[in-house]
Amino acid sequence: METLYVTDLDGTLIRNDLTLSAWSRREILSLLEEGAAITVATARSIVSLSTILGDIPFRLPVVELNGAFLTDYRERRHRFVRAIDHDLVLPIYGEIAAAGMRPFLSTFDGSRDLLTYRDIGNAGENAYLQERLFLKDDRLNKVDDLDEALAQQVVCFTVIDSEERLAALQRRLVAAFGARLEYTLYAYRYLPGWSFFSLHDARATKDQGIRALQEACGLRDARLVVFGDDVNDKAMFRIATRAVAVANALEEVKSLAHEVIGSNQEDSVLKWIRADWGRTP
Repeated sequence: METLYVTDLDGTLIRNDLTLSAWSRREILSLLEEGAAITVATARSIVSLSTILGDIPFRLPVVELNGAFLTDYRERRHRFVRAIDHDLVLPIYGEIAAAGMRPFLSTFDGSRDLLTYRDIGNAGENAYLQERLFLKDDRLNKVDDLDEALAQQVVCFTVIDSEERLAALQRRLVAAFGARLEYTLYAYRYLPGWSFFSLHDARATKDQGIRALQEACGLRDARLVVFGDDVNDKAMFRIATRAVAVANALEEVKSLAHEVIGSNQEDSVLKWIRADWGRTP
């Protein structure tokens, strides 16, 4: 039976300094050359993903923006786009604005991915912007108003604030829109004290992205091994043949894992895949 290995990026495959170690880079290149089916499922965009990982020759598409896109890594071509229903976009934005918050809008205009924002109002937003600038994110699009972006295919609203304020916003949005959206609230790992709240279409989750990948690539019957550490990895843990948490994972993620390995600082994912691949007939 073929094995499909799917790994989260931040806090799992890469180190805390946003790099893949030289050893892990050599190992993943070797495994791919040997024919291992390895890919990534991440909350990041293909832009920052490819900036971090470089020219690794993934032959399988990657699941990006938590499943909003299934994308060919080298060509940056989307296999699918799971945008938020257009009739929800303005009401969602209204709720966010009424709470005194400023979203970043991840959109697709039919040919380009854009990350649009109007202004920066707190340290968390600024840290997020500075990271995008550091990664040379060519999606960045500063505007005076968001009307044009709101008219495009909106795949994600990202709001950065305190956990308390974001949790209150989440409650209001769940009451208004229910199961039509996917709501994810998690700590900003690179800036303690701040949290992220992301809104996607209900179909835009890592597990659904992986299922779509399996269908598209003839891997529906493959043994599925996944690696992760954070709340947005829980859904893919539930569908995996084997779910592997890194040592630095949240306890709620570890509780769903079949196995807990070393931390993201120790090349643990590639060590596990290498040992498992070596046992594969």
